[in-house]
Amino acid sequence: MSYLIALDDGHGMNTPGKRTPRIPQLNGRVIKENEFNQAIVKFLDDELKRCGFKTLLVAPTDNDTPLSTRTRLANSKGADLYVSCHYNAGGGEGIETYHFKGSKAGKRAAEIIHKHVKVAVPRKDRGVKTANFFVLRETSMPAVLIEYGFMDDPGLEEAAQMIDPQVQKAFAVATAKGICEYFGVSYAEDKPPKPKPMYRITVDGKFVVDTAYEEKIKQAVEDAIRKEAKEIIVKQRDQ
Repeated sequence: MSYLIALDDGHGMNTPGKRTPRIPQLNGRVIKENEFNQAIVKFLDDELKRCGFKTLLVAPTDNDTPLSTRTRLANSKGADLYVSCHYNAGGGEGIETYHFKGSKAGKRAAEIIHKHVKVAVPRKDRGVKTANFFVLRETSMPAVLIEYGFMDDPGLEEAAQMIDPQVQKAFAVATAKGICEYFGVSYAEDKPPKPKPMYRITVDGKFVVDTAYEEKIKQAVEDAIRKEAKEIIVKQRDQ
């Protein structure tokens, strides 16, 4: 069975107030919350698809899609889990995960996902909590909302990490692992692509080039033919 996961990158790129203070570590740069939210959802989308899930992006543009539009879409498509990705504010620090009070499935999903997320990047564990957030209350499937850090933590260290791809990817991997565990699905590791085989080209017994690129192989052979070579050998180097 292929489960459908609704992914929500909280807020929009220009939602008022959803941004960091000026960050000294980044030469005074201000980061919008959705810069992180959107990036982690993209990573999470890839992670889940590789693990065999279907995904539904409920706010796929930079606009601040109304919450009712997001939940209505997830409900209409029959999503099996709703995951909303956020970055906190209020001067605190650390990670916390929310579910709707009274939802046993939501609580279980939040606890499992939080277990993975809280160790992905060294941060204070603020625990699993309940809240009456719209996206938790109005979804017909289990729903979780994750606050991966604070945009205004005391040292602005968590804030500065919002645009770090390694941090974004680490949180996405951890979230995907939690979702996999919740549904009893094996997590599929991201395997790097195999390197292209290297070929050695010799012409009339003389070495010409070692290359993995088809264009270079083609060019070397064409040059040899044009020079009326008697023997052209293209051989994979590990043979």
